[in-house]
Amino acid sequence: MKKRLWFTLLLLMSIGLLTGQTWIRYYLFDDLCSGLYDSASSEVCNVIPAIDGGYLLQGYVEFAYGDIPAYADNVFWKLDEYGEIVWRRTGGGNFAFNSIVSNGIDRYYCLRTQSGYSTLYIFDNELNWLGYYHNYTVSLYDMQYVEDGLVFAGKVNGQAVVLKTDFQFNVIWQSDPFWAMGQARSVEPFGDGWISLSSRVFTEINAVGDTLWTYYDSINNTGFYDCTVSEDGSIYLLGLYKLWKVDIIEHTLDLVAANTPGFDTDLHGAIDILPNGNIVYTGGRPSTGPILHSYSPNGVIQWSRSYDTLGAIYFGTGSKNLLVMPDGSILFCMHHGTLVLVKTDPDGNVVANNDPVAPAPTASIICYPQPAANSVMVSVKSDLVGDLGYSIINIKGQKVYSGKIDGRHREQSFELPNEALDRMPNGIYLISLEQGKRRIAAARLVMFK
Repeated sequence: MKKRLWFTLLLLMSIGLLTGQTWIRYYLFDDLCSGLYDSASSEVCNVIPAIDGGYLLQGYVEFAYGDIPAYADNVFWKLDEYGEIVWRRTGGGNFAFNSIVSNGIDRYYCLRTQSGYSTLYIFDNELNWLGYYHNYTVSLYDMQYVEDGLVFAGKVNGQAVVLKTDFQFNVIWQSDPFWAMGQARSVEPFGDGWISLSSRVFTEINAVGDTLWTYYDSINNTGFYDCTVSEDGSIYLLGLYKLWKVDIIEHTLDLVAANTPGFDTDLHGAIDILPNGNIVYTGGRPSTGPILHSYSPNGVIQWSRSYDTLGAIYFGTGSKNLLVMPDGSILFCMHHGTLVLVKTDPDGNVVANNDPVAPAPTASIICYPQPAANSVMVSVKSDLVGDLGYSIINIKGQKVYSGKIDGRHREQSFELPNEALDRMPNGIYLISLEQGKRRIAAARLVMFK
């Protein structure tokens, strides 16, 4: 998981750039495959502050024609403070990146792990590929940047470890292994050293990799997923329907809250600290309830929020899928067919774009034929009636046409008018079904005239 970033000064200088309105954005990728394909899959992985302001969102896409792979690569979107696309790049090959960090000046470091091997990719500040290092029989997941190298959490020979390398991926030190069911999932700076955890173990490590102490849960009461450190040095852990605080004096855990709402059983929940000292974490499914939650340090729930995530139900698969900015704004990424990034205010609200803070009603919209040439039929189903409309949005996120729909029927079909078709050259479009100013469903449309 995403955690407290090292370049605090850089972030503070960027506050003026990163205090844009709250929003929910989706990002298209269908045009990346230039050949024939009949299926596509995608996942969103990481979101971090971009080097020169704004945000960097990273995902992974695959296309196939039958059983034949057609295209696979990592995708990077440079976004401004409003979530609008500045540029898009691809690179890194046919495995998703687990983690991304930057030096805050001119380098991005991207970590990829496959089949027990980890590879470090180096890009410049505009995501031009500079090289890679591939010499580890180790599965690494989380990564942090320091002035003289990189610190990783992962697994070696079935045991969780923390290790440090230089920028050429040469090992400087490696911690003693600690028991893991899976791998070390998070590493965070703490004092002059580090903290890390696996599903049942929390450990503190000094600056040269020596283990200072370890907490082992022998009855699987904890189910650790992520850790974070507050400004006052308090350590909080995200567990299985629980929040914990680490007692660094007694080397034990204190339960902050039990039966916490919205836990993510797909191992991608993340935790962080807001500037006001409250805890924020991700978990839950949009179809069943809130997905972003906040607790006070003494275990009092502050809020739980729901959002219309446009069909996305899974949190980002990378270690940097939750981002808290110095002004308290919160960003998190999700996917399931749609790649989505959400930015909220410090109270978890998304309001500036009239984006919803409640689950969307049941609705669907489909377009055919695919690809379309001279005519497009649209079929709509919705639990809602009245005040329905649609918008057509191009690959750049620009609205090219909008229209009204007869809202007296729950199921209906209509043909896009010629006025809309005239504004739609060949390309990929999103057709958005709306109730008032609220998006309730969306579908992809390919135009090929």
